[in-house]
Amino acid sequence: MAGTSLAVCCAISFQRGLKLWDEGVAAASRGDLDTAISKYDVALRTKMGARYAGILHSNRGLAYNSKGLLDRALLDFAEALRLHPGLVEAYVGRSFAYIGKGEIEKALSDTNEALRLDPNSKDAYHNRAITFLNQRKVGKAIADFGEAIRCDPDNADLYAERGNAFLTDGQYASAIASFESAIRISPWLSAAYLGRDFAWEKRAYELLNEGIKAASDRKYDEAMKFYTGALESHPGIRNRAVILCNRATTLSYLKRREESARDYDEAIRLDPNFFQAYYNRAINYRQRGQMAEAVQDFTEALRLNPKYAPAYVNRAAIYLRQKKLDRARADWLNAVENIEGIELERRPQLLNNIAWQLATSPAPVCRDDKTAIRAATQACELTNWTRSDFLDTLAAAYAEAGDFASAIARQNQAIQLARGSSKENDDMKQRLRLYQQQKPYRNAK
Repeated sequence: MAGTSLAVCCAISFQRGLKLWDEGVAAASRGDLDTAISKYDVALRTKMGARYAGILHSNRGLAYNSKGLLDRALLDFAEALRLHPGLVEAYVGRSFAYIGKGEIEKALSDTNEALRLDPNSKDAYHNRAITFLNQRKVGKAIADFGEAIRCDPDNADLYAERGNAFLTDGQYASAIASFESAIRISPWLSAAYLGRDFAWEKRAYELLNEGIKAASDRKYDEAMKFYTGALESHPGIRNRAVILCNRATTLSYLKRREESARDYDEAIRLDPNFFQAYYNRAINYRQRGQMAEAVQDFTEALRLNPKYAPAYVNRAAIYLRQKKLDRARADWLNAVENIEGIELERRPQLLNNIAWQLATSPAPVCRDDKTAIRAATQACELTNWTRSDFLDTLAAAYAEAGDFASAIARQNQAIQLARGSSKENDDMKQRLRLYQQQKPYRNAK
């Protein structure tokens, strides 16, 4: 009878343990981790047997993982594996704790053992993918996310995580496809939308840069394909405007000016504060002979960016043609003040051209000797005083200022640098004679 009573007691204890186990699992599934842990605590004091106790320790370890109590979790997983060797869930749970503590090699060892025991463990593949990401082995991580998806093809989170791995690896098209899969499975998964949008932006940006490179190599048809592909990658409003502006510029190089105008118009509609689009559209208008519209767009570009020197230079050129000389002079002065906005390789020639106008214009309203000297000197300095035409301009600027001694010295330098008996050399000698007569040079053109 005593043996029978003991067996009954054990059976009752076992049943109570199972009930507590179930209550713990239910509490954990609804996120009530403290209740889950307390249920597992009590269940472990019942007579469950070693294997069941091992599973309970593993379950409690998972709850500790979720609470961030990783050291406690590790103790439970170690006890779980002592009581229940080969328990895959304990290896997987322990690998998660090791990842959280930064002990990546230990985590990798546990995931490898879990997969040896169960080659279809989705969680083991997932955790190993995370360890590979920590080791910057992104290709291996992507492969393991793929295996995890094979084991659980309807898990949207796995597709989203693989999408992020593709992003890290710069595989934007694959990232987009993975995020799209996540969205199809779980349309409310915000992380998938954020990831996809980011991948779209990165893909669009990548294609934009390819287009810019092709255009700089004058491969305009190739550039067009890249820009169009970038637009099809669903970029955000700002990036879409930038891509349209670049495509419009390429269309203008291809003499497709009507299409170019439409792209500029759309870029400006999307981003009304995009000064570069106004500037580029102004260039397009000027090439089409629409000077009033060009001036209007240059002016708007300068309203948005008052330090944008190229707009001053190009608007001044139109004002000069229109004989609006006071406006041209004002733009030249502003261009010199903001010359840092011009690419370094273009700066010397531009400074020289402005200095020439300010020094030699037949119209007094256009001339400014101080700015002419300053601009011409900068041009010479940027070219290490090796350009005869720039020294010629500096000499003219000194002559305009009445400093004929400096004008003569610089003009002699220019003549020495100029070759032989070229027309350029002859013109320089004529100007030298003027300076020797204390007269400035006036450009008849």
